[in-house]
Amino acid sequence: MEAKDCMELRQKNYTRSGIYTITPAFTGVGDGGKGFDVFCDMDTDGGGWTVIQRRMNGLVDFQRGWESYRQGFGDLEGEFWLGNDKIHQIASQGRYTLYIDMEDFEDETRYARYGLFRIKGQDDNFRLEVQDYEGDAGDALAAGQHNEMTFSTKDKDNDAWRQGSCASLFAGAWWYYNCHCANLNGQYLRGQHQTHGDGINWCTWHGYTYSLKGSVMRIRPA
Repeated sequence: MEAKDCMELRQKNYTRSGIYTITPAFTGVGDGGKGFDVFCDMDTDGGGWTVIQRRMNGLVDFQRGWESYRQGFGDLEGEFWLGNDKIHQIASQGRYTLYIDMEDFEDETRYARYGLFRIKGQDDNFRLEVQDYEGDAGDALAAGQHNEMTFSTKDKDNDAWRQGSCASLFAGAWWYYNCHCANLNGQYLRGQHQTHGDGINWCTWHGYTYSLKGSVMRIRPA
């Protein structure tokens, strides 16, 4: 059963969350037109979400280079980054929304939702576009100067900080400006930490010295 994303699977009455194969429309880049496995969240807010990132226990190393983030890594049933090529292929099929859940070590949760989410292809360094925030976590992406920024990793510095590399200094690949308010790909530091900005940080909730317990980033058609 071919489907372009998890929402199409949900509309075809696939209602159980889990791993499915999707085949996004060909976008002319990367592996477009070929199927690949994703984790579909069929439970949250009516389901149909394609999960693009999950942090939950620190078992997967997120301090990786450009190619690893381009292709994706980790365990789809555990911690993972789906891969920038794949995220681009999915979100280039129309208007998509991004829904982020976060949890701290006191079992408190917050969310951030963006009515528009897309990333450009590798030729534009996977540039991020997010708009129309709602939620209770605070707008750390658009208002936090990540909107319209290109993706940076420890071995490919695309940020606007002339004095150094945000991805190297803060130990995580992300859409950095100079440097960040959000970084959900930082180190798994388990709550309060003495260092600045190098954990799983969302500055509008817990600032720069508290690393979150978990995060889930998911997208579906708006």
